[in-house]
Amino acid sequence: MPEISVFFFDLTQIFKLFPKTNREFKQKIKDYEQQLEQDMAQNRMKLFAQ
Repeated sequence: MPEISVFFFDLTQIFKLFPKTNREFKQKIKDYEQQLEQDMAQNRMKLFAQ
């Protein structure tokens, strides 16, 4: 599963390259990263609980 995690975190780095100074956009990226971390942790728990 680490490949999937790396892919999504790389995706967020690509979004950061866009030249937007919009605070709302930056907050959406931060929220996306946090939600992704939570989702990946839950997926790991489900995977290893079986």
